[in-house]
Amino acid sequence: MEDETFFDSIKRNLNGEPGQPIVLGVCKTLAERFKQEVWLIRLITIILGVFYTFVTLVAYILLGLFLEETSARSKGVFEGLGIWFREFTEKAGERCNDVFGRNGTSHRNGSV
Repeated sequence: MEDETFFDSIKRNLNGEPGQPIVLGVCKTLAERFKQEVWLIRLITIILGVFYTFVTLVAYILLGLFLEETSARSKGVFEGLGIWFREFTEKAGERCNDVFGRNGTSHRNGSV
């Protein structure tokens, strides 16, 4: 095994798998457009995310939705999240019905 420096290890981890986006593919797309290394764009994104978390997250999501190369993948991710959220709320509603009763009675109207 080659002697790998700490910097090389970070660079290798930030490059990800060849041809595979780590999340939405925004950093890879920006790196290609600006003719930079992918690991550098990802590192900048992480650093910005540490200091400006909300702004970075919003910008990343918007870029994911509006960049031509990443829009299909981003929409698929959000559709999947929407399905998960709907199923989660349905299950939470069922649990509430189990806990509080399905027949609609409550302790406020005097029935126990």
